[in-house]
Amino acid sequence: MTKKTTKKTTKTTKVSTQKHPKKIIKPKKKKDVEEQLPRKINKKLTIIVIILLGILLIFSTYAWFSTNLNVKIKTFRMEIQKNSDLSISFDGINFEHSLEITRDSIITDLEKLYPAHTNQWAANGFIPVSTSGIPNSNTSKFNIFESSGVMYARKDREKLNGFLRTRLAKESEPREYNSYLAFDLFIRNETGSPVSDNLYLQDTTIIQAVEEDISEEMLGLVNSFRIGIVRIGDVPLNASVEEIQGITCNNNCSQIIYEPNSKNHTDLAIERASKHDIEVVDGIKFPTYSAKKAGSKIFVKNSIPGPNLDTEYFTYQETRDDNDFDKSIFEIPNGITKVRIYVWIEGQDIDSLETDSIGAEVEIGIDFTKDTAGWDAFDE
Repeated sequence: MTKKTTKKTTKTTKVSTQKHPKKIIKPKKKKDVEEQLPRKINKKLTIIVIILLGILLIFSTYAWFSTNLNVKIKTFRMEIQKNSDLSISFDGINFEHSLEITRDSIITDLEKLYPAHTNQWAANGFIPVSTSGIPNSNTSKFNIFESSGVMYARKDREKLNGFLRTRLAKESEPREYNSYLAFDLFIRNETGSPVSDNLYLQDTTIIQAVEEDISEEMLGLVNSFRIGIVRIGDVPLNASVEEIQGITCNNNCSQIIYEPNSKNHTDLAIERASKHDIEVVDGIKFPTYSAKKAGSKIFVKNSIPGPNLDTEYFTYQETRDDNDFDKSIFEIPNGITKVRIYVWIEGQDIDSLETDSIGAEVEIGIDFTKDTAGWDAFDE
């Protein structure tokens, strides 16, 4: 993973350190992106996120099968580095060039300004979950599945003979204590162009460890993070607050899931995967098969990629990686667009296999870039 030298640095406070790491390595650097974005991209919306993680000890075949992994959020900030035609808001009323995401800002402070919101905060920390995103184009929320833990028949304690029950996470109302983070965001685009512009993820979008020296277990968890974005819909700039906040899919919702460290695998993750006859090669993306529905008795051995994978409960998770920065996320018109953002640890990621770690600092940066496709079309 490579962080651009122009990227704003943020002070962080160390949450915890590992006293007896099994092996210490430095994070691998992401290859430079060779292809540049279209030359007419000139509007930049940048969201910078700093998350400090305190991770408790876990032993499991797959991380999300256990509820012992606890990831604490200390700070999470969003800002626009340069003044442009773009601004962001939690409530669709107050648009700013920088926002701080806290329990208060996306839960408590919105009680009167945006009473219908269903934002989720992980007050007790992240716990691994699994999702392939929205189930259809008329749904604005991810189907996220949580585990009730691994159980065993009688006295059989072999991990692969264990089974689990999964349940669909609820987002029908605001929650301060959830396993992941989810919140609505309103993007105001005042470009004035006659047709929609394109929004891109910039190649400075990253999830990486702050410290250079970090355990392989922690690096595996860093590699398992995902960022999801659902485009819900849009209204004109002069729309009422009720219209802005009430934007719905109208059967047009779309999504992207970004996997920033898809090609990075530690030696330890490779070794653990080989025990299950899974070949993982550092530098090559390994597919993730995430949960697609709840189940009452799913055997651990049938959740692992391979011939025994239970396709009734698991499906291929389509993600973007660092080769996809030249692909537009979605279009944004001259108006206000509502999106929903998710941040979670994907428990079905191969790098979460048999994870055990007790903490590190992680930095997340989400950078958006907008082109001027609308004006280009008008000029033609």
